[in-house]
Amino acid sequence: MVELMDSSKGEMEQIARLCVEYWKLARASLRVAGQLPEKDAKRLVAQVKFSDLQLSTIAGQMGLNVVSFDGESFTAGVPASADNGEDYGEDDDLVVIRTIEPAIVRDMKVIHKGRVLVGRRNDEVQEE
Repeated sequence: MVELMDSSKGEMEQIARLCVEYWKLARASLRVAGQLPEKDAKRLVAQVKFSDLQLSTIAGQMGLNVVSFDGESFTAGVPASADNGEDYGEDDDLVVIRTIEPAIVRDMKVIHKGRVLVGRRNDEVQEE
């Protein structure tokens, strides 16, 4: 444990990337669960929830925080880039529609910048 806390920057970036890939795999598993028979879907969803808890726990033990942004305002301070940001103007009030990759943060420093899809807040309200 102490060795991980003293890891070099390169090693921490690799661990952060592993966290991101694991997070993406868990989200893909949840999408697949919707296509399974109910009994199998419930089991898979329960396993993914447990695995998400494990990811948060293990990452936390290394001082890492896995941050997703769904539903949050997209402003200049968000540690993520918008894959579709060029579709909107600078003055648009944007909200994160979906997190593509979470940000990985350690000691208030971004180890891995997240990726998101955004939309106008007004468009989101009208769709509801």
